[in-house]
Amino acid sequence: MFVTLPPVGNNYLFSTLASAKRKVTTTMTDQTHTRRTVLQAAGATSVVALAAGCLSDDEDENGGGNGDDDDDEIDPSEWEDVDTIELDGAVGGWEGVAPDMIAGEQNPTIVLFEGQEYDFTWYNADNGTHNIEIWDEDEEVVDDYATDQVNDDEQTLEGVVASEEMAYYRCYPHDQMQAPIQVESE
Repeated sequence: MFVTLPPVGNNYLFSTLASAKRKVTTTMTDQTHTRRTVLQAAGATSVVALAAGCLSDDEDENGGGNGDDDDDEIDPSEWEDVDTIELDGAVGGWEGVAPDMIAGEQNPTIVLFEGQEYDFTWYNADNGTHNIEIWDEDEEVVDDYATDQVNDDEQTLEGVVASEEMAYYRCYPHDQMQAPIQVESE
């Protein structure tokens, strides 16, 4: 039976289990390892592989938008008098604070009306470094609507004029902090 061990320096170890002695003899380095060492190395490799899978850049099941997966219809009329959006920011995602219809919602869809001006305020919920940016469908910042990455208690992106090209709001370094913007024409 052949066992592949994790890289050591620039060498990859290809090993043979010797069942009678419970030892592993490597064919490239002529070193002998106990079965326990081999199993520990295999376990460490599994943990690293699992962690790497958790950190992949693959989009999630809802297309990378991370917005609300509920089938609830959004009523744009509820948003007509809104001019300030408030969010808690944490690595796990945005959480709605205000207006009331998004309070407590994870990565809520925001409704804006074309030509109207809005302020986006986010509160640092995990003391991490975050920012907020407004993106188009091509994941490019719209009209320089972006704040610096900071770990302050709160930050406001002021004077955002809604336009049809707006598609997402996002924390640049954290892809799980991205949610849709729905722009309505009046």
